[in-house]
Amino acid sequence: MNKRGLGMSSLQRKISAVFVLFFLVMALGLTIQGNLSQHLIVHPLWEELLESSTAQMLADGRPAPKPPPTGLIRGWRLGAGPIPTDMPPYFAGLQPGYYDEERMDSYESDLSHAVLVTPVGDGERIVMAVDITDLENYQNNMALVSVLIAVLSGAMIAGSIAWVYRSLRRPMGVLAERMEELDPEQPSQRLATDFALSELHDIAVIVNGHLERVERFIERERSLLDQASHEFRTPIAVIAGAVDVLRLHDLPPAAEAPLARIESTAENLTEIMAALLFLSREDGKAPLETTRLDALVLTLIDDHRHLLEGKDARFVVDVLEPLTVNCPEAIVRIVVGNLLRNAAENSYQGAIHVRLAGGRLFIQDSGAGFDTVAAARRYTLALRNSAKQGGGQGLGLFLTRRVCERFGWTLAISSNPAHGTLAEMTFI
Repeated sequence: MNKRGLGMSSLQRKISAVFVLFFLVMALGLTIQGNLSQHLIVHPLWEELLESSTAQMLADGRPAPKPPPTGLIRGWRLGAGPIPTDMPPYFAGLQPGYYDEERMDSYESDLSHAVLVTPVGDGERIVMAVDITDLENYQNNMALVSVLIAVLSGAMIAGSIAWVYRSLRRPMGVLAERMEELDPEQPSQRLATDFALSELHDIAVIVNGHLERVERFIERERSLLDQASHEFRTPIAVIAGAVDVLRLHDLPPAAEAPLARIESTAENLTEIMAALLFLSREDGKAPLETTRLDALVLTLIDDHRHLLEGKDARFVVDVLEPLTVNCPEAIVRIVVGNLLRNAAENSYQGAIHVRLAGGRLFIQDSGAGFDTVAAARRYTLALRNSAKQGGGQGLGLFLTRRVCERFGWTLAISSNPAHGTLAEMTFI
């Protein structure tokens, strides 16, 4: 009951997949945010700002411009003289050009600058720098916060998955166990609805409603079966009585065979009605009777020999060990009689082996098994001879399986087109 199909997925897996997908999307968003903030550090805006500041300084202070001495944007004019004391010394070694924060990482570690070196003639250079240390520190802090958010979110998602798994798996397992414990042989069974989850409570209520409808349906079917069985007993008794009355008269020899078929059919119907009445009982308890199965098998073989008339087939009794079963003879007669009748109707030549040993009854016919061509041919022949042979295999097999279920017997049928069909019935 706990096995799952390969194509099935559990609710926990689906919920976990949603949480994991949410975490991946959030992690992707944080990564994109970090890349965008990093791009702000190396944005071309800083180069344009430094070029504008350098141009403004040259336009305002010709021929000897003075760079801004303080602020985030600072400048220095370098010539043949000494390096200004307020300028980072490694700026003096930079060649003309623009240096963004990534290129400046190889020169400085604690600070972050974007630097523009512009030659102005006579070997002089203007070094213009913007201090973006605070901006980079802010970006690093934001990246650290993003990592912490991702870690905390991952932990919360993992905890949520574990909580959902525990809160759903256990009550759903309890519901499955309660449904597994329902015994179809015991009427008026209901599921307990004391679930904390309203969804499982609703499921249990719906299942109980379904069980109630099924019980009402079974009760109607049982009542109909019981009434029909009682109604059929009267005409069957009339037919059997008429046969007895006819046997008191001198009848022509040609009437003996039809009369025997009428009598046999009435007896079969009587047995079927008895089985139907037994199966329609709510308690399913049979009368306390025992039956000698070995003796009954011999009697039933004799009763079914007429089905082999005109065929090159015969019953062969291999072994008949003594066996007594706790079941009324009428019920056993239906079960074994159906197996013998099916074997006789499907055998046209050869032997039908019957063996009773070790609490098991084996009936091996010599038919064609379940070969499709032969089965179609036998089905056509059975339709032609249904009036002569009695038919009723479908109801007979149904009753056989129902009786086996009621008494705990097992019936196994195996077929081979080359060896026929083997019916194996275990009584103990």
